[in-house]
Amino acid sequence: MKIGIITNHADRTLESDLQTWAIHKTLDAYGSAPYVIHYHPWDGQVHEEKKGLFHKKTVTRQKITQPSSFINTHVNLLGNAETLEELYQEDFRLDAYISILDREYNPKGEENNAYLLNFIKGEETKIAYGWDLHGERAKGDFSQFESLSVQKGAEHTFSKEVPVVNDPLIWIKRKDIEKIKDRIPKEQPFVFVDVEKWDDSVMAFSKKVAKKQQLALKNIKENRNDVTYYLAVASQATKIVTDSMIGVLVAVLYEKPFVYLNTGNHKNRIMNFLTEMGILYHVEDQWDQEPQEERFAIREKKGALNRKMIALRRQSLSDLEETLQITKNGQKVECPVNITRGDCYGCFACEAVCPEHAIEMQMDKEGFVYPKVEERLCTDCGKCNEVCIRRKDNNVTEDSYPLIYGAVNKDLAVRMKSTSGGVFPALCKEMIEKQNGVVLGSRYDRTMHVVTEIADTMEEAEKFYGVKYAKTDLKGIFIQVKRMLKDGKKVLYSGLPCECAGLRAYLKKDYDNLIIQEVLCHSAPSPKVFEKYMAYLSKKFGSPVVNFVCRDKRNGWDMEQYQVCIQFENGQEMCVNGRKNNYMRAYHNSYLDRPSCSRCQFMKGYRAGDITVGDFLGAEEVFPSLYEDQKGVSLVLINTEKGKKFFENVKEQFTSKETTMAVAFRKNHKKPAEYRNERTELLNRIDEQGIDALLLSYNDLRK
Repeated sequence: MKIGIITNHADRTLESDLQTWAIHKTLDAYGSAPYVIHYHPWDGQVHEEKKGLFHKKTVTRQKITQPSSFINTHVNLLGNAETLEELYQEDFRLDAYISILDREYNPKGEENNAYLLNFIKGEETKIAYGWDLHGERAKGDFSQFESLSVQKGAEHTFSKEVPVVNDPLIWIKRKDIEKIKDRIPKEQPFVFVDVEKWDDSVMAFSKKVAKKQQLALKNIKENRNDVTYYLAVASQATKIVTDSMIGVLVAVLYEKPFVYLNTGNHKNRIMNFLTEMGILYHVEDQWDQEPQEERFAIREKKGALNRKMIALRRQSLSDLEETLQITKNGQKVECPVNITRGDCYGCFACEAVCPEHAIEMQMDKEGFVYPKVEERLCTDCGKCNEVCIRRKDNNVTEDSYPLIYGAVNKDLAVRMKSTSGGVFPALCKEMIEKQNGVVLGSRYDRTMHVVTEIADTMEEAEKFYGVKYAKTDLKGIFIQVKRMLKDGKKVLYSGLPCECAGLRAYLKKDYDNLIIQEVLCHSAPSPKVFEKYMAYLSKKFGSPVVNFVCRDKRNGWDMEQYQVCIQFENGQEMCVNGRKNNYMRAYHNSYLDRPSCSRCQFMKGYRAGDITVGDFLGAEEVFPSLYEDQKGVSLVLINTEKGKKFFENVKEQFTSKETTMAVAFRKNHKKPAEYRNERTELLNRIDEQGIDALLLSYNDLRK
């Protein structure tokens, strides 16, 4: 999607340049193609400037034809219009246009035909985002806009109720600043002063701060609009005195001691931000008095401000996604099933059930599969709608269930091969050796692609042991399961809850010879990212990867101690701290998730399997002694009578204890994985950047 942006960048001020850049880089990260339309109006008026008592100097406002060097370097510019007439003559041919009219940073801005986007000739989407008219009631007809939103504090400027959004400046991250700021020599410790409403009392206050702490004093006044230099100096400061939004933002991002002098400059914008961050104690109203150290001090623990910023940024970007519809999550799947891509689990049920083979699951840019119909083959029979698990009630938990256990396999060797307490191996052995059946589970193939296969021996079933942190390929699997069940074969099917629900929906009835065991799931990460990471490791270490053990517990089982162990074809093995591994950190931060994971219905007691097995996070409350050995404890939910009977066959192999739903899900997944805006940024770049470097750039524990 090509998006044109009308902003106040032609003012060539620090705030307007950084706001324009923040919008541009964010849209670019979402995979769209943003262009800043270079509209630089000049009113041609002369202005009078008083000097002394008797002298008066007449000056003409400088005519700006070129944007700042920062904008010229860091954004894609389009067009070159000084007047509305010139703007009307342009033919940009973009897909959408976004107007940013912000009087905080552009006091002379008007809701004229440029900002109203009236120069656009076609039917392209028009968005007014984050407008702020300084309390003036909005004039004109806004019906041409697909959506209209305002900055916090500007709600009353429109006669109708409109969505409220944050200043795009909060989309800027510390790592963004590090990439663009100047590289200047490190100076002696100093107080950085950035105060636009300057007077003698401000200077006196700043000098007192510097003297009290024996710091140098650095005033940015003369070079304030040099963006990259400003950021270099501000990020090096020991303390910051400011009345600007940028000064406050840099202080928060770098966790610098600071005060906001409440001079009235950008007051509403900054006070709203400080309120949302819970740090109003940094506001100084009386700078004619002695500086108070408690005003400067960062009271939060290290990293707390960053977490607050992330939460605020995510909410703001969620608003942007909804406003601009710049992700495909809201689009309908290309299949008769009437659901959106954001709701689609990718469970393969619709593909499997189609009698005309008109539906095929196809991989998108992010690495997730979605149904696509071949319309010439489709007969509109409605079977795909009938089996869609998003449209069905998939809960199989019976009235007297679930029964909930903490369980640990008594055989330590079996337990060590498993991710948790060794329950799954016992279920496999029961099905294969005692009931002469088969087990379906996920394994790595020769190319480290995660696939679901059938095992009728324990040697084959062992390849299913251990969690695989990538979504499996289910093509053709449901059809094979149905064929075996009809032939009377006993089957144990193991998969993610959505996959288990997909199988049930496809089968349309319960089979006595089928046991469905679901894995307690965090989320379903992109197979494409996993395969790229495996290819990177194989190339780096000169040998193909043959196994990726996501949760090796030789050094411990909990989230602080577990290891990731990579095994290579040449016999080498490399083990690293799992919590800090680039791939695992991205997974646990939900940066690799399928969009539907944030809308998952399979939480707590809502189950799709006869038996549910997963990590027992919080097991120390139920099994303090067994938890302490750090070899893993399983959480087991028995959801149906059939599941209970099957589990009874193996129960003696475990040390087990019944527990409650409240204890079981105190640390486990009470709600779906949070949708993270970072996931879209990261997944949009997987074909453009080396995968390990990309994952590292999102690893918050490796900075």
